[in-house]
Amino acid sequence: MIEYAGLCISVGILMGAYCRTDKRKAQDLARITQIDELKGLVDLLEDEPLSNPVVAIFGTVGSNSSVDTTRSGTLCVFSEETARVCYKLEKNCNTDSNSNESKEVMLYRKDVPWYLDDGTGQVYVTGAQFAKGFYDTLNKYIFTEPVMEHFERFFSFKDVQYVPNSCCEHVLEIGKPLTIIGKAERDKNGAPTIGRVYQVFNGRSMNKVDEMASDLKSITECCEMLSLLLTGIGVSILAVSVLTA
Repeated sequence: MIEYAGLCISVGILMGAYCRTDKRKAQDLARITQIDELKGLVDLLEDEPLSNPVVAIFGTVGSNSSVDTTRSGTLCVFSEETARVCYKLEKNCNTDSNSNESKEVMLYRKDVPWYLDDGTGQVYVTGAQFAKGFYDTLNKYIFTEPVMEHFERFFSFKDVQYVPNSCCEHVLEIGKPLTIIGKAERDKNGAPTIGRVYQVFNGRSMNKVDEMASDLKSITECCEMLSLLLTGIGVSILAVSVLTA
């Protein structure tokens, strides 16, 4: 009985700690400032010059230059090519035969500085490729074979071969509409920029911020109730065990 009591109390405490973390996330989401027009970000940074507020902005991808894509031929600001390679492993002592293993590898990545534009202003974005959801916004092009100079640079030995029809180029095209959640700040020239990106969505997705905050709040409330219930059950079992001992 005491073991069951300890289990219930332990699980309840762990769920309570998890709930507190999610509760803070929900509060952070609720505090995100949604910018309807990019020109409004300038006013926000003037009103809060030291706080570097977290904002949600929308616009289309633009740049003063573009990545040179010899594969898809698209105008883009970010390009990454991957390929699945198959290589031989050492002989297995038990079967006395060679075995093959496949693995997806990145052959190259190129990017140029880019910004979001909504017609009222431009805001540069940095480090978006490390944000949640970024790769979901990329267009994907599949090719039968990789760019061989990139492939041979990394895999020059004979036992490695690429898997046909598994070579992909992922690109962020100019003109792509995006919603970005990130920390607003000014660059070294004083221009407004998103210096740290937390999440990227396709299209205009301002309502998703409110939905995420609401959903996380509901989940947190349910977890808190379950945490209290389990802890209460554990304490009750422990009390009964002590009284009947």
